[in-house]
Amino acid sequence: MGAVSRLSRRSVLVGGLAVAGLAACAQKPVLADPAEPVPPVNDRIEALQKRDNAKIGVYAVDLHTGRTVSYLDGEPFALCSTFKGYAAARVLQMVQHGELALNQPVFVDPAEIVTYSPLTGSHAGGTMPLADVCEVAVRVSDNTAGNLLLKTIGGPPAITEFARSIGDDSTRLDRWETELNSAVPGDPRDTTTPYALGTGYRNLLTGDVLAPPQRQQLENWMRSNETSSVRPGLPKGWTIADKTGNGDYASTNDVGIAYGPDGRQLLLSVMTRTSGDDPKAPNNRAAIIELTTLLVPWLLGG
Repeated sequence: MGAVSRLSRRSVLVGGLAVAGLAACAQKPVLADPAEPVPPVNDRIEALQKRDNAKIGVYAVDLHTGRTVSYLDGEPFALCSTFKGYAAARVLQMVQHGELALNQPVFVDPAEIVTYSPLTGSHAGGTMPLADVCEVAVRVSDNTAGNLLLKTIGGPPAITEFARSIGDDSTRLDRWETELNSAVPGDPRDTTTPYALGTGYRNLLTGDVLAPPQRQQLENWMRSNETSSVRPGLPKGWTIADKTGNGDYASTNDVGIAYGPDGRQLLLSVMTRTSGDDPKAPNNRAAIIELTTLLVPWLLGG
């Protein structure tokens, strides 16, 4: 997509809502008082960004109506553990092609256990079925499991190659866990954009990248995610298949598809980081929950 069209899409809300200046919304609450007119959704995201001294990227789409929210959706953010869903999907694609089997054993080398490996750590020195490695990488974001998947599919460059093959034109993975989470401002390594990552996951979960059995398996693993930041902000009766990521500089991401009880599907790709220079700044999980309570009603026409 050309630079002009991307600028237009980032700068203007679908439906014709122009983005107002920061001064116009600086004193407005992010979640508007019901007695007052509700500001355009991009103004409310901008107010949240200013309040939390954060950089926020959003690409969100109602897959039934096409109603869309785009805010800094072409800006680079640290990929962090959101790569693990791609890695599991690539494994499933290789299974589909007869190159791998989900029941094949994967050796867990004790020397390769890294920080935050709650499930693979208990198997150090033994083996796990490949299916279990995929499941714990997605469900609890086990870091050693992520590395085991990378070894299985060909290392970090395999994620970049896979991303391009599924319509994601920006995601790149250069390093392994846990170095990939450094998220140093301006470092192009291990980055993506909300638009690119959202597009990739949309194609994985609703497109024909995977055959129906493999697509359903990926969805099941992602629905079991125990680290979701979006789920607490969803309306009653909604579920989500998503993958999260966290890193330095308050990097906090969540991407996936939310499913309503009436069959509605919403693509939600939200990426945040601090606007400051503190690598140990706390994550923005609470902001993603708040963003979800803002985005979902707007996408549904509220």
